[in-house]
Amino acid sequence: MVCPYNESYVLLILQIDHSRIAGLLAAHWGNAEFAKPSPYASMVLAAQEHDSGWWDWEVKPTVNPEGYPPDYIGSIKHLGPGVWLNLYRHGIERLAAQDSYAAYQVSMHGEGLLTRGMGLLPSMPDYTGDPAVQDFIADQKKLRTALLADLRKDDSLREATADSQLWNNFKLMEVFDQLAQFVCNRYPFNSQARKNGPSNTLANVPVPVSPGKPDVTLTVDVQNESEAVVRPYPFDASPLNLSFEGRLVPNRRYANQDDFLTDFYKAQRIGINYKLRAARPVLAENYSQKSVL
Repeated sequence: MVCPYNESYVLLILQIDHSRIAGLLAAHWGNAEFAKPSPYASMVLAAQEHDSGWWDWEVKPTVNPEGYPPDYIGSIKHLGPGVWLNLYRHGIERLAAQDSYAAYQVSMHGEGLLTRGMGLLPSMPDYTGDPAVQDFIADQKKLRTALLADLRKDDSLREATADSQLWNNFKLMEVFDQLAQFVCNRYPFNSQARKNGPSNTLANVPVPVSPGKPDVTLTVDVQNESEAVVRPYPFDASPLNLSFEGRLVPNRRYANQDDFLTDFYKAQRIGINYKLRAARPVLAENYSQKSVL
């Protein structure tokens, strides 16, 4: 993510760090009103690793044709032919070796990034006219068929592998991603400089609440440079502390990749600390009104 910082620098947030924030959101999701993700460990892992494939590119990032570090939005096009598809494919393959259910969800998410969130995100571009994208989607559908066949052999996952629960968990994945984007792609928290990315209603993605209850829409009301109120509040602690790292690189045109990498590797790291709060006390068995440190 490329965020405005000042006239001299831009702030870079790695997608793998954004992914870790999504995992933290998933880990703390659930209270008296909102159901905890299920299966818990697999869903937290899926959220945490949903963009882990970006590691392939972010260890040695390139610049765009104009010589500037590229933003994550539109990356399927401006990273070059096949780059995004391959890094996402590799991330899913690595995850499948650890947790089949998590890989199934990240595979759905990867397809969703190319298909307007499988209908949940109509404002996103539709990339399905690209033959390479069509091949990727076909491969992912084949992979998910194989993963699901094995998962359904486990009686303990009978509920988790029902079609309705798989779709419910996909919606949760989209919520975790949208909220983690909203958190990570602005600095300070109340900055209005970015003109793209999720709105404060997270693109109106339907948010699952609990069995038998209708989906809702979350609203993130930023209060100041470091805090936001979330309505309704889905987490088990308030405030929920979110910390991640950014890199400051000069806001200039780079002659080539090596020129950029010199600044990228030497870049000053800054710690970014935000808080999400409930508008009112939330009652839950495991809910805490203390900061999660």
